[in-house]
Amino acid sequence: MPLYYFHARDAVPCPEDVKCELDSLDEALAEANRIARRMIARATDPAGLGREALDIENESRRIVARVMFADVLRSTALR
Repeated sequence: MPLYYFHARDAVPCPEDVKCELDSLDEALAEANRIARRMIARATDPAGLGREALDIENESRRIVARVMFADVLRSTALR
């Protein structure tokens, strides 16, 4: 299984090298959304995270996707 790393960009502190073995990039995107929701829930000012992002890196440490906190905030607000 491929290994994916998750790194916050200009957001609340994120533990270094959050990593998971996942079957696909789709699973990595779902995990990134879960991580982002947890980070938003812990933030003192969640609305202030609107311009922040969580990068997904592959085993070579290349960015393969980015989850924007604004999108997560919007999708969470719709529920």
